[in-house]
Amino acid sequence: MTLEASPFHARAVEANRLNAWENRGAVTLAAHYGSVAEEAIAARFGAVLVDVSWYWRVELSGDQAPALVSRLFTRDAAALGIGAAMDVLWLSDGGAVRGQGTVIRLDRTRFLLAAAAEDADWIENAARLYHVRVEDRSRQQGALVVIGPAAGKVLNAAGLPTDLAPLSSRSFDWRGLPVRLARLGPGLTIGCNADDALIVWDRLVAAGRPFALMPAGQSALDILETESGIVRPLRDYTPAREGFAAEPTPQALGLTALVDRAHLFNGRAGVLAAGPDTLVTGLLVEGEPLPGTPILRGTETVGRTLGCRFSPAMQRPIALAVFPDPRPEGPFTIGGSVCRPVGLPFLPIPAATETDVAAV
Repeated sequence: MTLEASPFHARAVEANRLNAWENRGAVTLAAHYGSVAEEAIAARFGAVLVDVSWYWRVELSGDQAPALVSRLFTRDAAALGIGAAMDVLWLSDGGAVRGQGTVIRLDRTRFLLAAAAEDADWIENAARLYHVRVEDRSRQQGALVVIGPAAGKVLNAAGLPTDLAPLSSRSFDWRGLPVRLARLGPGLTIGCNADDALIVWDRLVAAGRPFALMPAGQSALDILETESGIVRPLRDYTPAREGFAAEPTPQALGLTALVDRAHLFNGRAGVLAAGPDTLVTGLLVEGEPLPGTPILRGTETVGRTLGCRFSPAMQRPIALAVFPDPRPEGPFTIGGSVCRPVGLPFLPIPAATETDVAAV
């Protein structure tokens, strides 16, 4: 695998004084800029700036693109209005989870899929059946997300409109730069052309100085997402890659909220034939168990862990886990240590207040 630099790499190098790097996909990014704990806490009291350019972004276009996204994904993305988005899965022919992402409708015949794990061959093969054009936008674009209660103030100070509904996006000209602003997950995301990336970074950093905006690395993003209960492929589970794979199912991963069983989608028969639903829950643990660690009630396995991180805000390790729905009564153990299920989110990712996101 050939590693590439993010479009924001030059600015990350200047800020990353401890030279702490990691790879996401084929992109080298800052793991942190000094202190993971400080960055995760800063997102709860001010605002942080995180490079999410490593996400796989692919555009699907053509007259049959609505038919493709309707059949390919576990929810009917063809029903989206222009600028609206939804979280989806796509499955193997056997009903196993191959991918998880967000679909945005750009116009009548164009859709953008953003995902944490690439699955190019599968998507391209499906698109060929519908004569739909597939364009990988990942290396042509950069993306930053601003997270925290001051996120709206930062973007407003930069001259960006932030009056976006959840799961929506909008393209516009930002003082001569074409950008796309979206409210899709843990914060407000600004997408831009790769050639404009450094200007976008500089504008946001300058606008954020009065609000103590600081850059944060991927480790802090992982903590914030785990605290809020976000399940992500490759970090929390391994997606299927065989065409007729039967595992992992949406039920086993607690992802059935992303499945419309009444909708006709690829792999539906496998989902309908799979086992009972499970529930994603929080887990207070000792140590940091690996994904897939059994959760026991006595000698009986009643659940499994997904991702686990140390939470600076809670000052203890926390994990995501799947249990049968409804969850059996405890006590539960992992590796001989008692663990305790709790509701999600552990802590919600602080969002900008309504007054902070008024239109400019």
